[in-house]
Amino acid sequence: MTPIASNQAHGPDKIDRMSDTYQRFNLATMSGVFPGVRTMVYQRVRLRSLRKENITVWARLLWYDEPPSCVVEMEERMDASAVQVTPLLRIPDPGGVSFGSTLRAALAAAGWQMLACGACAHWRPLATLTPDQLATGACDRRSAVDDFPPLLAAQSLLAAACRHWQPGAEHAPLHPPPAAVAISPIPKRAERENDDRWTLAGQVRRWLGRKEKPSGAAAPTEWADRMVERSGVGAGTEPCFACQGRIANLGALAVATPEGDKQTFSVWRCRHCYTYYLNDWIDRWERTDNLETEERYYRLSPAEALEILAVIENVVHAEHPARRHERNAQRQWILNFLAGQSVLSHQIRQGR
Repeated sequence: MTPIASNQAHGPDKIDRMSDTYQRFNLATMSGVFPGVRTMVYQRVRLRSLRKENITVWARLLWYDEPPSCVVEMEERMDASAVQVTPLLRIPDPGGVSFGSTLRAALAAAGWQMLACGACAHWRPLATLTPDQLATGACDRRSAVDDFPPLLAAQSLLAAACRHWQPGAEHAPLHPPPAAVAISPIPKRAERENDDRWTLAGQVRRWLGRKEKPSGAAAPTEWADRMVERSGVGAGTEPCFACQGRIANLGALAVATPEGDKQTFSVWRCRHCYTYYLNDWIDRWERTDNLETEERYYRLSPAEALEILAVIENVVHAEHPARRHERNAQRQWILNFLAGQSVLSHQIRQGR
């Protein structure tokens, strides 16, 4: 590991203005583009200062081929459009199963603790790799939902920390076999519908799908079979907070706010690092004349994501807004669920 000298003038005492939330949308340019340069492969992690309390920052991990190295840079967001980047350290030849341990040690030497799944006591290494060739683990936290498949518990080494994050001891590195394969992706709705059209099992699923589930019906437990990436606005196109991957929509519930605006709660999962998110989107454009929307993102653990999806499963045509005024109980359940949850991103926009 190689500390970068310019970091000496930008220690924890110099970054008090760093917000704990990340503004993913540039209000100055009305886009998701911020000034700066990044590599083809990169990740973003939150770091907590080991030298000063209540200081957390976002950092970038940039990967270079010539020579092979991983450079860590701290981000300080000055306003809605300006980001100041401070080099922190460089890790030469970062490949291999021990990268997680090397990164944690390098950050600790520089005075920072990594707030990511790979440094959590609940993360258990698996013999699989992400599309970015990073170690994959499984979160061992469980909820009231039964039949929790290991596929849905997978989280990348650098997946963003959730509210259950606890510092863990160094995990013994696993040596994936030569034929190690990345975790199978969740099928897309179009692919599932195409299978349903031509197979007997698919035709049975379609026939069962036509039957409306009564309110309060038990959620299905075959999550590995029922989970699909849904189509719709933004599905599979929104960027992940933690890497260069795209997040996919796994389920949505439309409800009504006390003012009558449409509010949509949706669960998302990154296709690269497997991080789960909850999106809270409020459309005020039908009631106001300024096309205002408000959006919040929360980080979910795999167990929390499945728990919310179970609630969505029990609502007939959950994503359709026509009956949103009848779902006050579900809306209140989700709001209670989010009580005390840290907001990952919060933005209000006028216009689209």
